Amino acid sequence: MNLISLSKEELKEQLFILMESVYNVLKIEPDVDKFLDETDLFEAWEKSIPDAEYPIFIMAVLNNSRREAIIDAILDSILKKSHQMIISNKSSSEPKSKRSFIGEHPFN
Repeated sequence: MNLISLSKEELKEQLFILMESVYNVLKIEPDVDKFLDETDLFEAWEKSIPDAEYPIFIMAVLNNSRREAIIDAILDSILKKSHQMIISNKSSSEPKSKRSFIGEHPFN
């Protein structure tokens, strides 16, 4: 799933679905270390969340924390990263204009 293409409400819905899945798994098998070693539930999220916010995300999901401030911080970080990726892709696809240095001072 490409999380970066989702709206904030869709991301929030997917995050709550993930939290519910993790909660149900840990209710049956409460060994968090084993769960983290064996799961692939976080792969798409890891690619979409900046490194600084990823630990916050993991702790929120593992603790099923649905505090609005935490959820908004996670979602905003994904949206910010997706916006930066869009800008980066646009600027890298635009041809670079050539600049003439003829007649310029070498230290300008």
